[in-house]
Amino acid sequence: MLAAGAVLGLGIALWSALGVDDALTKYADAIATVDGAPIPRSLFDGAVEGLASAKRNPLTEAEKREALDRIVDEELLLRRALELGLAESDPASRKALVNAMLQFSVADTAKLKPTDDELRRFYAERPKLIAPLPLLTVRAVSFENTQAGQIAAMKAAIDAGRGFDAGVKEIRAELVLLPMGPVVPAKIAEYAGATIRDTALSLGKGETAGPIQIGRRVVFVHLAGRSEAPPPPFEAVRDVIVEEWRKRAAERAFDDYVANLRSNARVGYATDAPKSDAK
Repeated sequence: MLAAGAVLGLGIALWSALGVDDALTKYADAIATVDGAPIPRSLFDGAVEGLASAKRNPLTEAEKREALDRIVDEELLLRRALELGLAESDPASRKALVNAMLQFSVADTAKLKPTDDELRRFYAERPKLIAPLPLLTVRAVSFENTQAGQIAAMKAAIDAGRGFDAGVKEIRAELVLLPMGPVVPAKIAEYAGATIRDTALSLGKGETAGPIQIGRRVVFVHLAGRSEAPPPPFEAVRDVIVEEWRKRAAERAFDDYVANLRSNARVGYATDAPKSDAK
């Protein structure tokens, strides 16, 4: 009993000497300490909440203690990583830490709630933010790849400047079945495939592309008309606008955060470091 009491007394003395008791008193919300540094109760509560949501039955005290011990282990590993200088010597650790700081610097932007007036103004100042699909009027002709003479004649008519319609008339080519137009690009693909759709999107009004090999056939694609659809109404794309607004806000927050760090740091460059373009 005396020996046990002595050991217990020594343990209490060491506990006090290490400052653990003082740390727990100083940091009222600490649920534990590691080398005098507090582990916030809020961190523990968040971990327990996450575990509880994945279980049907309430967490036991042992499970809660296990969660707390894992947090302590993480703190020990973090401290050892810092002692070893992994942030400077290990590229993967450095990148992970930088990414974590990036997320930290913009965390508050996720809580921002812009008003509809702010969002409408943001959208109005960026009319191409949500680019609507153009409406296309497309014509095309198709040949078996063995019809070398007709393919050459069609190409010659286009190269000579006689145009798509003249070439079709001269060689009596059969038109590919396509909607009369104007239609959205997806409708072109529905009728004639993605290659003809993508080719038409790359053309200006009145231009013709070809010959283009598609499987065993050769096609010529002509864009007879193209009109840009107006931007969709605000109400139809509000969620997308909010997401883009927050993205821009996060970018500004990050730039401001880094600028503040730079303003409070002494940054030096080697004489042979690349020079800035700033005057």
